[in-house]
Amino acid sequence: MCNHNYSIIFLILIILIISSQSKKQIMLLDGDDLDSQINLSSKSNTKLFLIFFVEHCVYCTHALKILKEKIVKNFEDEDEISFGVVNLDDQKNVWTGLRFNISRIPYVILIEKEKMYYYQNAFEENLVMKFINEEKNIEDALDIPPPSNFFDKLKAVNKELAEKIGSFFEQFGLKKEFANKITYIVIILGFIIFVYIESKIISMCGSICRKNKQVIKEDKNNNKKIEKKKND
Repeated sequence: MCNHNYSIIFLILIILIISSQSKKQIMLLDGDDLDSQINLSSKSNTKLFLIFFVEHCVYCTHALKILKEKIVKNFEDEDEISFGVVNLDDQKNVWTGLRFNISRIPYVILIEKEKMYYYQNAFEENLVMKFINEEKNIEDALDIPPPSNFFDKLKAVNKELAEKIGSFFEQFGLKKEFANKITYIVIILGFIIFVYIESKIISMCGSICRKNKQVIKEDKNNNKKIEKKKND
């Protein structure tokens, strides 16, 4: 009888633990997973709520806490919305900031009906709930940016490099316009030197390969001569 009571108590505890856990999970997204969820949201006509954050940011920590402890619990039994977070400090998300043109953190958006809506208020439960549930103004809708391509990344790297070189020259009292001209000259020269060195390396590799082929061919001919002498 005693063992039976213990079994019932244990079963009740298990049920309480399971029921206390949130049914809806917050997805940690990166790279292809982010694109998959965006595409899934568009195809299934469901909402996708995203927070882009960085580590050791007080405001990001606050937003993630509110999301986990309060916001998600309001949608536990609803399949029409998913929640995801994106760590911008993760190496896999190095180009995500460029893709979404993120200028402040946490960066909070809602994807709905193949459009993106940017959240700009303080991250509090009542305000966020209103943002998610209210009918959106079409004027506030933004196109979901596609993944950054090679040229986008090259442009970003070039811009950052130009700014660093330009600021370096400005330290020597050069005017900004003149510093920018020198910057582009340095970048062009650097590119030319890179192409020149690369062509030399390719040429060297080709020369080594040709020599190796010649050596192999000569070895084969010598082996044939030796075998012929043995047969004679």
